[in-house]
Amino acid sequence: MTASGKRRHLSVVPDVPVIVRPSERRGRRRVAGYHLRIELDDVSPPIWRQFVVPSNLRLHEIHPIVQTIMGWQDSHLHSWVGGEPPASERYDMRESIDEGFADEDDELCEDAVRLDQVLAEPGEQLSYLYDFGDGWEHTIVLERIDADDSEPTVTCLAGARACPPEDCGGPGGYDDLLKVLATPSHPGHHDAGAWVGPGFAPESFGVDTVNRGLRLEAVIRDHPPVSDSKFAALLRRIPHQAAPHVFSLLEHAHLTDRLGDIREAQEAATFHLRWFLNRIGPDGITLTQAGYLPPAVVAEMRQELPGFDDWPATSNRESDQRPVHLLREYAKALGLARKYKGKLIRTKLGSATASDAGRLWAHLLDRLPLADEPIEREAGYLVLLTLAAGTTSVERRDVIAEGLAALGWQTSDGTIVGREEVFWLARPTISFLELTGAMVKGWVQRDQPMDPVWGRLFAKMVLSM
Repeated sequence: MTASGKRRHLSVVPDVPVIVRPSERRGRRRVAGYHLRIELDDVSPPIWRQFVVPSNLRLHEIHPIVQTIMGWQDSHLHSWVGGEPPASERYDMRESIDEGFADEDDELCEDAVRLDQVLAEPGEQLSYLYDFGDGWEHTIVLERIDADDSEPTVTCLAGARACPPEDCGGPGGYDDLLKVLATPSHPGHHDAGAWVGPGFAPESFGVDTVNRGLRLEAVIRDHPPVSDSKFAALLRRIPHQAAPHVFSLLEHAHLTDRLGDIREAQEAATFHLRWFLNRIGPDGITLTQAGYLPPAVVAEMRQELPGFDDWPATSNRESDQRPVHLLREYAKALGLARKYKGKLIRTKLGSATASDAGRLWAHLLDRLPLADEPIEREAGYLVLLTLAAGTTSVERRDVIAEGLAALGWQTSDGTIVGREEVFWLARPTISFLELTGAMVKGWVQRDQPMDPVWGRLFAKMVLSM
């Protein structure tokens, strides 16, 4: 009855199921070990892996793990699909969303979704799509949850068969490729073998090799470079499986840490240039008839600048004193000085930074590594990484060679860049670092890290730009 005494007609309202979308789940309160199985769809015999990850990782953190587990090279776009229809959702890369490649009606970013929001109970599945052209689809199944007190280490437990080569045409193309490789009489057998390379074995899988890659992946995840830096962009072009030594240095470089006296680093890194700019002065330095610095100025530089008196020649001619000549050339290359009517004069920037270590420091951070060619710049970045990580000279040469090879650089005869060539390729940056004292001279011979702390901080800051 209602308050007015009239009888109200009541009807039964049917239950309407509430659809909880995967990304709306709250996730687990405590981190658990997720035992997952991933299998490549539409490939026979199956290519699969079993692995363990922490439940609290976000999907963009799971992506490089999946790449390493499977053996892909991370050279294409990817996305995820979680849940069952009608509650399924697609999770895209931040890059895909920003560039407008994702569906405008369903723009959920992978970096906003935790794994335990899309996989909550054993048996639930998540799809991983890689290379939209070839169309590699993977099914990930949550097999078991370990809810003990320790956070699990990302580990591969088992697997079968090698990952297909990149860009082979998806499941159908891979099947055709395997048939050609297995048929020596096929007209395309030789070319197919040359394309996949001599090390490709379809039936091979090594769990130890995968776990070595996962340990590197953990270093990248725990000790990343500044995400929007030029160096980070360079690292994204290097497959970490091809350059393990390069990526292992991230753990020692601590690129996002700023430990050390920044003012001391600014003063030390800019000392030689500031001294030279002040010596040029507002009126400039009249050069010799041959276009060199006067002997008196050279003698003064050798006396006043640290390290300049170590050069073996006793002559005060600029052509005999390599450090003097290098400092002059670097001042010009950095836009701080120029030659004008028989004089060496300061540019506007040179005058503005002559007594301003902070501003000159910022200019150096923006201009380094020094290079005329792309390969010199990339070699310079690798030099700076070794300096930031405190490596020995022997390690430095190996790291640069490994990194350049992984980036695809080759010599004119088609061979990879070797340890013998790296000094010349990285020479512009190495010479500048040695000249300023950021790196100890004679790097090829040293077998102990001796570079100053401020030099390491300087390198970190350059790599953060």
